[in-house]
Amino acid sequence: MTGILTGIKVVEFAQNAAVPYCGRLLAGMGADVVKVEPLEGDAMRGLAQLAPNEGKAYAVINPGKRGITLDLGSDDAGTVVDALFTWADVALVGFKQPDLLRYRIDDIHARSINSRLIHLTHTPFGPEGPDADVGGYDVLVQGRSGAGFIMNRTENGVPVSTRPAINDFGTGIASALGVVAALRHRDLTGEGQRVDASLLGTALALATPVVNFFEKIDPEAVAQLDEDLKLLQSAGVSFEERRQVYEQRVVPGAGAFRLYFRHYATADGIISVAGLSPGLIRRFHEITGLQTPDRNDPHGAEFNAVVEAADALFRTKTTAEWITKLREASYPCGPYNTPFEAINDEQIRANDFIIDFEHPAFGSYSASGEPIRFGAVPAQKVGPSPGLGQHTREVLAEVGLADNAVDQLIADGVVTSPS
Repeated sequence: MTGILTGIKVVEFAQNAAVPYCGRLLAGMGADVVKVEPLEGDAMRGLAQLAPNEGKAYAVINPGKRGITLDLGSDDAGTVVDALFTWADVALVGFKQPDLLRYRIDDIHARSINSRLIHLTHTPFGPEGPDADVGGYDVLVQGRSGAGFIMNRTENGVPVSTRPAINDFGTGIASALGVVAALRHRDLTGEGQRVDASLLGTALALATPVVNFFEKIDPEAVAQLDEDLKLLQSAGVSFEERRQVYEQRVVPGAGAFRLYFRHYATADGIISVAGLSPGLIRRFHEITGLQTPDRNDPHGAEFNAVVEAADALFRTKTTAEWITKLREASYPCGPYNTPFEAINDEQIRANDFIIDFEHPAFGSYSASGEPIRFGAVPAQKVGPSPGLGQHTREVLAEVGLADNAVDQLIADGVVTSPS
């Protein structure tokens, strides 16, 4: 079966989630993605292990790829790296800047070998500035971007990292978009180029509605809020209480989110409702019979009373009963699933948003499918994640290394291959 990116060859030098998820998306569109791992494997192989060198996190992030191992620090690794760059249309690289140069996998070296190469370079905090060379992870940009202040739940008065790591996976999506755009540019010009992606840039993009500043209205209010939050912190007021102060003053439409765009407990579970337009707000009150509060005072006594009444009302029926009632009135709503319930949700399965895999080392598993589909090209059915070094011999032969050269690399411990 062919995909929309069939014929595009991708080499991936990256671990963990952000860049590998980009590779996963490209593989799902038909690209031939070769993942290059250290001899001991991607760190994700060790999380929630299912078999030796096989873990849950690795299995769900890396379907559809071929896998090889390579000791990038060895003297002979350069031969393999250069052969892969020559072969590839796209390189996905997730190393700190000093390591890019150390291992000669930086964009300048790569494109000196293959001028048509698209080199996706990932840096946690962006390629410029004082922290350009600093390593980082999703939890760090949750804090630095300001998004965590809104999103993180709390435990013992301290913010807790949001899961799943949405900035990792958002960066994977943004990276795939960048790669496809660069391939289009290459179609037009024949030129390869460097494409930069970062966790911090993604976090700020995802936080667009809450991380912004308007010179016309914000300076005085923000200065006062900053002063008040610091005073509250010095007085020992909890993070959650400080956040509530922030939301009451800053978050647009805070009242609407308390009533019309939220989750409610029902008689047997939880339901999600969503209706922020004037028409849907009117419909909410028609369906529920609740009075319409003054939304200009979203934390006043009247509004609080309506919120309490809504909470009590939704507890009087089951989730299924509320979904039926609300949908009969064309009011947006839906179930609130646990992750395991989502896997078997009829709507999710009907669209192959979750698909099944069969892995030779640990059997069947279910994980995310393709988030987009194309009308002219059927969805690409991808295989499971690769075993450690599973395709080393196969790939190195394809990129031009002779069998005896591969044998020597294995003997010298530069690469590994299952016997």
